[in-house]
Amino acid sequence: MSEGSDVATAVRRGVRLFNLGRYFTAQQIFETAWQGVSGADRGFLEALVQLSAGLHLRTRRGATQGAEHLIVRALVTLEDHQPSAHGIDVVRLIADFDAFVRWLRETKRPHRLLDRLRLPHMYRPPQD
Repeated sequence: MSEGSDVATAVRRGVRLFNLGRYFTAQQIFETAWQGVSGADRGFLEALVQLSAGLHLRTRRGATQGAEHLIVRALVTLEDHQPSAHGIDVVRLIADFDAFVRWLRETKRPHRLLDRLRLPHMYRPPQD
């Protein structure tokens, strides 16, 4: 199996888990793939690791400041991967996470159960 197909498989698996709210497991899948690649895929996977870790910190650990830091770092990296990469709508991902970070800064409170409605997901790019 080639490096590119390994990345594609890892991204598909990781996105599915991420969208189910299993951020830590998604982070592990993205990180394993990240360790085995170089080039543009490495930066992209690192951003997915950071997004997953950020939401895990926010939802399971209550570490809002650490979550915000990781998410903001990921957003900077994702700028170079627009409009899409590996079947993910990066433009929407950036917009959704940017809105989430603004909301985090406004609320300044620990995670609550109903906050899950505000958690970003990863989507496929729009079809032309």
